[in-house]
Amino acid sequence: MANARPRGLIAAALTVRQAVRGGEPDRARSQLRYGAMAHSYELRTASGDFGRRELVERLGPRPGEVILDVGCGTGRNFEQIRERIGPTGRLIGIEPSPEMLTLAEALVRRRGWTNVELICAGAEEAEIPVVADGAILCAVHDVMRSTSALTNVLEHVRSGGRIAAGGPKWVPWKRLGALWLNRTTWHLNRDCVSTFAGFQCPWERLAELVPDVEVEERYGGAGYIAHAARP
Repeated sequence: MANARPRGLIAAALTVRQAVRGGEPDRARSQLRYGAMAHSYELRTASGDFGRRELVERLGPRPGEVILDVGCGTGRNFEQIRERIGPTGRLIGIEPSPEMLTLAEALVRRRGWTNVELICAGAEEAEIPVVADGAILCAVHDVMRSTSALTNVLEHVRSGGRIAAGGPKWVPWKRLGALWLNRTTWHLNRDCVSTFAGFQCPWERLAELVPDVEVEERYGGAGYIAHAARP
């Protein structure tokens, strides 16, 4: 029993170390995983609802605005955004997983929302029919690691428009308890991302494209919100 904790620490360290190495996003792998978890997605990610609300508040949608929800999944952000843009606004949801988008479509029909449009495509090649006032990227690490995806989104946000991104990240390794916190983060997110590369600084590629990105840590360093205005 005396060696149980050290062995557990070693196993946790190896698990997280392997995850940190990561690689480039694998879209086929991501879609396969997302499709498989579509019907349990909302239950599995319900604990993130507070973070979703906070991210929408940081974006600050206004009445009549056009908002992009990039990687919208099943539409967990839709109600919060629609409450702010009102019936005269317009919400465009972009999602590459057909299984996820089917559930988002069902939500839109149930609520009778006529100003919500859905696009089944990856953010890299989505044909976005608007120039938006703002874009939200909620827990979409694969998109945050794709310069081409971010570029396509930013090209459809007006000058001065807002961008808000948020999600999980690695806790800085020197902090007390970082190993166990990061192992928990890995466990919770391993089915939601295809790579953990850049997980210590998920906003770095956004910052290469948009100057003056402001970043706020959340959950003791295990989460973040990055926001900026498009120049």
